[in-house]
Amino acid sequence: MKITGLKKEHFRVWNALAASTEGSGFMQSWEWSEFKEAEGAKVERLGVFDGGKLLAGAMVYRVETTFGVSPLAMPHGPVLPWNDAGKAEACFNLLKKKLAALAERTGSPVARLEPFIFSRPPFLDGALRAPLDLVPTPTLLVRLGGDEEMLAAMTQKGRYNVRLAERKGVEVVSTPGNDLTGDFHELFELTCMRHSFSGEPVGFFTRLLEALGPAGMARVYLATYRGMPAAAAAAVFFGGKATYLYGGTSPFLRHTMASYVMHWRIMRDARDRGLGLYDMYGVAPTDKPHHPYAKFSAFKARFGGALVRPIGAQDLYFYPQLAKTLVSKL
Repeated sequence: MKITGLKKEHFRVWNALAASTEGSGFMQSWEWSEFKEAEGAKVERLGVFDGGKLLAGAMVYRVETTFGVSPLAMPHGPVLPWNDAGKAEACFNLLKKKLAALAERTGSPVARLEPFIFSRPPFLDGALRAPLDLVPTPTLLVRLGGDEEMLAAMTQKGRYNVRLAERKGVEVVSTPGNDLTGDFHELFELTCMRHSFSGEPVGFFTRLLEALGPAGMARVYLATYRGMPAAAAAAVFFGGKATYLYGGTSPFLRHTMASYVMHWRIMRDARDRGLGLYDMYGVAPTDKPHHPYAKFSAFKARFGGALVRPIGAQDLYFYPQLAKTLVSKL
């Protein structure tokens, strides 16, 4: 086996690997890496090959700021054959050597691994639990299926509110382009202010749709009531899963229950694409009632998802670079 940099010619085989590998997700897709480059991040695209076959690898992101170099981040990664412990460890050891060389070159003292897996393999024992996660954990995964099956899995209030929004005449439209980005961002900003969150600028979403939209990986959804924007969401589709990435609602049209029928539409669209899961992308831990996500976790739970706890981000430290970083701060 050998590890090498991936080139544009590898993007189809890489996406196929990332989409089909347990523990991976849309942040390891080629399109997401191009989006992050458009956002100003540096990206290293690494592949582990056995002969001519691509077995594993990682999209590695870093950001250079006035505060120094960020971690070598691998959200939803690395992409390893997790179901084959021996092969996964061999691939990881090659990747770790490459990350150490990258750390020496960039000065970054830590690699942040964040695979969407639920048990920590022994070969990650050298890593420490990171102080924060990029991929929200825990989260709710809603299983997709027939309409009646999905409705039956919802809470009674969830089913009622979907039907209520339909009776009120709430309409939902979607697009992979930027035609709805302005309406979406207005609702998103209102919601961020209401919940005291820091949001992303409109350009972030414009670039997101430009990078992921043409491949069918992202759509903006807008629910309207009598022509007025009531709820909006940005959803990503990759592998076997759809993800509710960002959203917003109008504080003046809550009685329409527009957000319920909007998510119902996303779930059915994802199902019709052949996807099996809808990731609500983060809820408050049950033992933390004052968690920032607590404000909307009850809403998400009404769609009937199962609470799952991935292992979260794991930090692998490179001590020569860490020492240099500490000395430079003295």
